[in-house]
Amino acid sequence: MKNIKLIDISKESKIYTEYSDDSKFAIFYHIDGMYSYCKTEKDNVINLRFDTPLIDFEDGYKVI
Repeated sequence: MKNIKLIDISKESKIYTEYSDDSKFAIFYHIDGMYSYCKTEKDNVINLRFDTPLIDFEDGYKVI
């Protein structure tokens, strides 16, 4: 599996990990400086770092 950085993925990609609102995934929208603008499946905004390491997973990516 190839490691990918958040900055290299397409808009509206799913990012899987455990989120504080118990969501299983978030949707990536854009990079905003050092962080990203994403929304969890429960519609809460989260900001992952632009260089968050990811791997291909199901229909999106998973944080490693």
